[in-house]
Amino acid sequence: MPYSILDSAAEQLQKAQAKITYLGEQTKPIATVVFHTSGHEVILKDFAKLHRARELYTNDELPYTRFFAVTPQEFSEILRSLKPALSDGTVSQGPDFLSFSVLREKNSGIEGHEFKIGSKAGINFYQVILAALRKDNESGRRILQKQFSDVFPQ
Repeated sequence: MPYSILDSAAEQLQKAQAKITYLGEQTKPIATVVFHTSGHEVILKDFAKLHRARELYTNDELPYTRFFAVTPQEFSEILRSLKPALSDGTVSQGPDFLSFSVLREKNSGIEGHEFKIGSKAGINFYQVILAALRKDNESGRRILQKQFSDVFPQ
């Protein structure tokens, strides 16, 4: 079941990474955001294994991609907090707007899932992640807030 990744305990997320990619129309590049557990080497091309086309998205391959680290506990809290929204069938209504891909390393390789998020669910998606980030994760908050404001300009 693809949603099982959202139930991952901190112990299962020692080597994990997640990627948020904007898929909507744009007049300027919007940086992809990748967060990962501290000490984990990010392998961007692994995300392509989760995508239908088995390729990275255009924004993923631009030099603007931003990275920040989270603790395994923080990663687990983000996924648990997102589970209700990502399990709701309405989250993906409308054209693809955001891609949220999550993967973790296991003894047998990698396990993960890509979630497509429609524009109506996008604001809540960002708010949930920001609320789940530790207060002292200033880098993560700054990077995620920048993408949020680029995707949903005020």
